[in-house]
Amino acid sequence: MRGRLLLVITLAALFAVPEGAHAQFSPGGVLGAVTAPFRHMLGRFGHFPRRHARETRSERPTGASPAGQQTLSHFGAVGPAAWPSAYEDVIGYTFWPADYAELVRSGGFGVIAETIAPQRPPRAARVATTGSAVPTDAVSGVCGEPADAQAKWPTSRIEQVAQMSNAQHDALDKLQAALDQAATTVRAGCQDPVAQSPRERLHLLVQQLWAVRDAGASIRAPLRAFYDSLNDAQKAAFTNQPQPSAPRDARTANMGQQAQACAARSGDDSELILKRIEQTIRPTKQQSTLMESLRKTSSDMAKLLAVSCMQPMPADPLARLDDAEGQLTRMNYAATSMEIAVNGFYAQLDEQQKAKFNSLGR
Repeated sequence: MRGRLLLVITLAALFAVPEGAHAQFSPGGVLGAVTAPFRHMLGRFGHFPRRHARETRSERPTGASPAGQQTLSHFGAVGPAAWPSAYEDVIGYTFWPADYAELVRSGGFGVIAETIAPQRPPRAARVATTGSAVPTDAVSGVCGEPADAQAKWPTSRIEQVAQMSNAQHDALDKLQAALDQAATTVRAGCQDPVAQSPRERLHLLVQQLWAVRDAGASIRAPLRAFYDSLNDAQKAAFTNQPQPSAPRDARTANMGQQAQACAARSGDDSELILKRIEQTIRPTKQQSTLMESLRKTSSDMAKLLAVSCMQPMPADPLARLDDAEGQLTRMNYAATSMEIAVNGFYAQLDEQQKAKFNSLGR
């Protein structure tokens, strides 16, 4: 726990910019200081337009964000309830970014919004990018084992890429064992969120995001050993190579459009959750300032998580694992910041409003 706290404090310290001594120790002041450079970096996006809130998650393409999946994976439910395939997506992104990058890099705030007020049943079949489906009746609740414990993933897919020597198979077996152990560790902390309040779910999300991040860190050594055992031709199968088919200016423009769309999705998720909260508790005029404070924190955290949309994709698996770890760290910081803001917001509600807020997602 001490190491995790130090990492969050370090993240805050790296990005902090003083915004007035009078606000130094207030939650709002801390959040404003931490997110100030990101507001500057993302200033060209402007404020997230309210019109985006009319879009529903069901209208987005499948796989547009982790929160949109609400599904199980090859490892079973290994991740937060709003992102049960989190661990698979991190490992998949490490090896096959074309299939998994969007799931890891562009759906951060959607997971937080879906945690506060789930809009879909948590149990649904996932059609993986490989074309296989994991049926929900093969698992027990939301904390289930994988449907087929004998089907080793990602080993089964990696072995299809190229023939490997005995030494390479041994390294891959050790990597698979580490992956399975890490999945078991994360799964041990799984809880059914159905009976929990939004604040309880948000607190649990913080813990589970750390667990998935730690799981990724725990497989770094066996991943490096396996990757180092490959020859150059085999490594090329897992190297992200930018496609030079379009002119450079066109590729740059396309990347900019993708970044804008990714940031817009993050803003949409922020506005959607705020709209649901407003419709549920019906804040009074006297509570408008309270609502705007929550809106500011939500918007700031959505922009923070949109940063990953603008970063180039790392070329090799180890760098992509680091990239996923960075995104999980940002998501954890954003979830922690939202937990502080939501708890402060909740404390100012009357008893009837508190009861309505607690009903969100039930």
